[in-house]
Amino acid sequence: MTPTLILLHSLLRWAVILIMVTVTATMAFRYAKASAWTGTDRVAALIFTIVLDTELLVGLVLYGVSPITRGAMKDMATAMHEPSVRFFVAEHPTIMVLAVLFAHLGSVFAKKASTDRLKFGRATAFFAVSTGLVLWGIPWFRLMALS
Repeated sequence: MTPTLILLHSLLRWAVILIMVTVTATMAFRYAKASAWTGTDRVAALIFTIVLDTELLVGLVLYGVSPITRGAMKDMATAMHEPSVRFFVAEHPTIMVLAVLFAHLGSVFAKKASTDRLKFGRATAFFAVSTGLVLWGIPWFRLMALS
């Protein structure tokens, strides 16, 4: 089960990155053009949060069944001294939960904004932070080891 979850989580990552970058760039472009906020923009913001929520859900299930996590929980003090274990047990989940939080805040603050320009500005700012956090929290060292 764990290898399947790892594969799913890894494959979803690319869809998440593609959607996050696309939606953030679109929001920034529409902000710069002073566009009107439409239903399509609302749906784009919703998709942004849905893909992140889905990836987080898969990640939380993986966290619960992962041998790395289970082993670390037996001796957390020792686990925190091993950088790769600490990354997967503490750093990665914390960064990704923060990314999801910023995505949801961006959606809420954009929805509550009084003008279209403010909607795009808030969405762009929060989605950019969320995207940055996701890119920061990805275990790039694992990808580099595969090549």
